[in-house]
Amino acid sequence: MTLTLLDVYNKVAEQAWSMFDNETTTTDDFEPALLSAINKALCEIWGSYPFDFRQKEKTILTQNNINRYRIPDGTIMTKSTAHGDKYAVMLNRRYLDYIEYPEEYETCSGKPEGFFIDREHLCFYPIPDGMYQIKIKYLTYAVGYDSTDKPIYALREATDKISVPEKYGQLFLNTLISKSMMYAIAAPTDENYSGYAIQYEKSYKLLIKAVGGRRRNRRITY
Repeated sequence: MTLTLLDVYNKVAEQAWSMFDNETTTTDDFEPALLSAINKALCEIWGSYPFDFRQKEKTILTQNNINRYRIPDGTIMTKSTAHGDKYAVMLNRRYLDYIEYPEEYETCSGKPEGFFIDREHLCFYPIPDGMYQIKIKYLTYAVGYDSTDKPIYALREATDKISVPEKYGQLFLNTLISKSMMYAIAAPTDENYSGYAIQYEKSYKLLIKAVGGRRRNRRITY
């Protein structure tokens, strides 16, 4: 299910006690306050749970004696194995070990067996002695796509879009609408705020139940 920002904006604007025009047709007509409320709500919901539709895979091809590679724009996932939880950084279907204190290791080269994070880079140990294909599964921070299908981290243009599986689409939209109204009203003591807070709690619980309600694992976050 694809939802454009224009669709979402007008659906939020048409809610009871909304003070915004619900027949907006262009980006220029967006009210900054409501646009801000929608983005706050979307980012909060998006980052609150490891939804399947956030899962992405990045492939790194290492080079000889090069040990710094750009990390994916998201949170590296974990997988349960017979040896405990492992971060989803794999070489030939083998999970690489996470190295917490790389300074304790002597410098050497060879086939990578572990990895660590140095600022915005993923580093492997031993330092790769050639080309290896390393795959990383992660939860993207990108909340949608622009008109050219480039990932974006906030919705700005009327044609910007969110994509979620059809079976979760209405639940996700209901959750987003009620949370957006909470941010738009922005007054917890307002009785209208309380009504949307109740709607949000119910719709969010239904959404999480629908997607499986899985246990949260530890993750590496940047």
